[in-house]
Amino acid sequence: MTLIDLESSKFIPNNPLGVLTPITTKDGSFSLRSNNYKESFHDRDGALREAKEKFLNPAQIDCYKRKPNLNILDVCIGMGYNTGCLIEKLVNSSLQLNWWGLEIDKRPLKIALENKNFRETWSPNVLNILLSLNSQGKWKANESQGEVFWGDARDKIKSIPKDILLDVILLDAFSPQKCPELWTEEFLTSLSNRLALGGRIVTYCTSAAVRASLKKAGLKLRSIQLTDSTKTTWSNGTIAIRDDHNQKLSEQNIQYRALSLMEEEHLLTCAAVPYRDPHQNRSPETILKRRRIEQHHCKLESTSSWRKRWNETKST
Repeated sequence: MTLIDLESSKFIPNNPLGVLTPITTKDGSFSLRSNNYKESFHDRDGALREAKEKFLNPAQIDCYKRKPNLNILDVCIGMGYNTGCLIEKLVNSSLQLNWWGLEIDKRPLKIALENKNFRETWSPNVLNILLSLNSQGKWKANESQGEVFWGDARDKIKSIPKDILLDVILLDAFSPQKCPELWTEEFLTSLSNRLALGGRIVTYCTSAAVRASLKKAGLKLRSIQLTDSTKTTWSNGTIAIRDDHNQKLSEQNIQYRALSLMEEEHLLTCAAVPYRDPHQNRSPETILKRRRIEQHHCKLESTSSWRKRWNETKST
């Protein structure tokens, strides 16, 4: 699909992501940029690399191999990288996968599947599943199956039966400052309430507001280990686990670690003031405005003070 074809999408109604511009990331994988959100779907290092390092590996699917089936929710499936990597991992497994996806715009998956490089990323079985999702909104392979619900995730999550407890939730929305409606205390609590014991939410996000909301929902926080020692960030993302008290969580793990003191103190600053959307229907602008007001009136340490203190600690 050419850029001209993509530009024409701005004249089609109900395209919440706006114009989608194709980009190639550093690992050679295909990605897109949304002009409405002014963000790319993946970081510059690589779409495929991000899916593996920030979602597939921290999900630790092997931990669930003793279960008869695995229930997974992909929030914001986008172009399908996270789900594609996950199904590739399970394609030769005897584990039965029950999968659900939430996505507001059908075009990213459709555009991705029209890209030769993207199609060649996947095995024939996984490619057929992604093609079926695109054309029918569902797929079935042997004993495994999946269905995507198109629309606002705050509403469409209700389409998943309430008696279903999820083992893994992949949360890959645009950043909180761009898409606050999917990072609110209320939405994160609704996801947390869907987790089975030992289940986890996996996200690239390290926001204090998001982590504090997940902690308030009763989940145990872990920081995804960096895979590139040259990076200046402190974490590759967040894992939030519904603690199974019969299974002790490791404090150090090849995929994750306990939050550092610096990260713990980040949750005590004004950056941890949550995004709020009590009725699960407010606009991003309303949610951001409410948070700014709450931050202005809160008596927590400023983020700049926290950052300065830790920068001074590192330099001594």
